[in-house]
Amino acid sequence: MSIERVNSALYKKSVPMEFTRALLAQARAYNCDVEGVLRAAGFPFDPLRQDVQTVLVSREQYSRLCLAVIRELGDESGGVMPDVQTPIGTTRMIALSMINSSNLLSALHRGIEFNGVCRVRQGADVINRLTVDHERKEATLTYLSQNDTKQFQHSVLCNLAIWLRFGGWLIDQRIDVTSATCAGPKPKFLAGMRHFFPCPVEYGQTVNSVTFSARHLDAELVRDEKALEQFLKLAPYYMIIEPLLSTFSITHRIRGILGDDFRQEMPSFEGLTVLLNMSARTLRRRLDKEGTSYQRIKDNARRDVAISMLSRDRLTVSEVAEQVGFSDPSAFHRSFKKWTGESPGSYR
Repeated sequence: MSIERVNSALYKKSVPMEFTRALLAQARAYNCDVEGVLRAAGFPFDPLRQDVQTVLVSREQYSRLCLAVIRELGDESGGVMPDVQTPIGTTRMIALSMINSSNLLSALHRGIEFNGVCRVRQGADVINRLTVDHERKEATLTYLSQNDTKQFQHSVLCNLAIWLRFGGWLIDQRIDVTSATCAGPKPKFLAGMRHFFPCPVEYGQTVNSVTFSARHLDAELVRDEKALEQFLKLAPYYMIIEPLLSTFSITHRIRGILGDDFRQEMPSFEGLTVLLNMSARTLRRRLDKEGTSYQRIKDNARRDVAISMLSRDRLTVSEVAEQVGFSDPSAFHRSFKKWTGESPGSYR
């Protein structure tokens, strides 16, 4: 393997420095001993120094740092759930209560029940529920504590996305949030929200909620307690930075076939069946079981690449449109707004 490919692989598994710095800024806001936290995490350098811009932070380092901050705070929610602190070990116990469920629906209900017991014990008035719209085949997970102030609602909403990522790991499927609502106002800085929600988000609503395909609820859990113990070692990375994607799901295989360059026409559905060596009927059944479709996978792939380019590359909107396969910039504008709720220019 060439040095270039090794470096590329390392970069893909690294954590952007802004995430590490945001974590330390949060620790400092709660009067944590940042130097002590870095020592406890075995960090070889201070990420807050300006001369470490190009230093890579591994997923192991980031996970250790998250755990060190949590221990320093004595709160697994990292201080973002002001109605009650979450004692160390709570996440593991909730996960254990969920992991022997028959399917995702049962697992989520167990998690909601566990969370409800914790909040009631602290006297907090909490709305935490899962509803299903059978006609639209959508499920919505909501959370709102009456004790939470507006400034914390964005973090509470992000926590819902984090738990859906864990749910996706339990069933070995990627769960895409199709829309979300936030009980707080639109924040001045949107980077954090965009990281978790590359979809339309409505602010100033009555509850925090995430909506996704209801088909995932019937999926059987494929993880066990042994797998959970391994997952928890890098859980901060997988649940905050990058979900642990299934290498067996049909969605993952199709994303691999599509790649990141959409200037050439994507395979047709019939062409895809040939590449996957399966019948059209089998492919449709597999996609339906994972709560998605070939069109949604293609849209999400183009959306993700467009977001990455708009966020980091110095390309014009028209150039980005061309890179993701749109010959007509106006068509790209319409599609991007449908995907994210914002125009490409506003997003940038």
